[in-house]
Amino acid sequence: LHRTRRPTPPRHPVMASAVLASSVAVRGTPLAPTAAGKRTPVRAARGRAVVTRAGEIAGLTECGKFQELCKAEIPGKIPRHDFLKQMYRYMEISYGDNGLAQYGKRMQVDLLSNGKDGDDELTNGMLVTLFGNKDGEEVEICELLCEMDLELVPIYDTLMPNSEGELVKTNRSGKDEFVNGRYFVIKRPVPVDETANPALKQMIKDMTLAINKYYAFGSCFSDDN
Repeated sequence: LHRTRRPTPPRHPVMASAVLASSVAVRGTPLAPTAAGKRTPVRAARGRAVVTRAGEIAGLTECGKFQELCKAEIPGKIPRHDFLKQMYRYMEISYGDNGLAQYGKRMQVDLLSNGKDGDDELTNGMLVTLFGNKDGEEVEICELLCEMDLELVPIYDTLMPNSEGELVKTNRSGKDEFVNGRYFVIKRPVPVDETANPALKQMIKDMTLAINKYYAFGSCFSDDN
């Protein structure tokens, strides 16, 4: 895995969070309309299931098509490409290889294309598909979209005095510079199959720990002891 030189971690890393209601529906904060990016088409869950309709779900996005489970703000100095590659590797191992053993569900992990060519534009996130058993057959019960939103975040590389002598953030190039994506967002399409909720709750808890390990140590797999 290619490792990009890490910027200094934020003094207080932003924690991703997922709050489960008593009904086991997962709550979140709605995204801005710009959060919807190009992604693999979402397929409806198949088979008979305990389904919760959109009108009964907390944390719906503004488009009404997704339920946001949690999101983590990614500081502007963190290289998005390296972060997403490491999260993909983490999900491949934790979910793709060990989903059944760790969470009781077989899972498949796919990269989401953002429609651009070249290795640096390989992905904007991941799609995790969970499978369950219904009436003796394995069926898809949930699709979990884990991706950066499309907000442009300004970045700066120096401080310089303005016309009044005050130090302000700016760039040595003299130009405004941005990175794509403020939040790493985890969401699922609606209606939702609640049989996936126990696995999702633990998956998101573990993913939060992986994200904060990346903040602190530069790797989702670092041991903090």
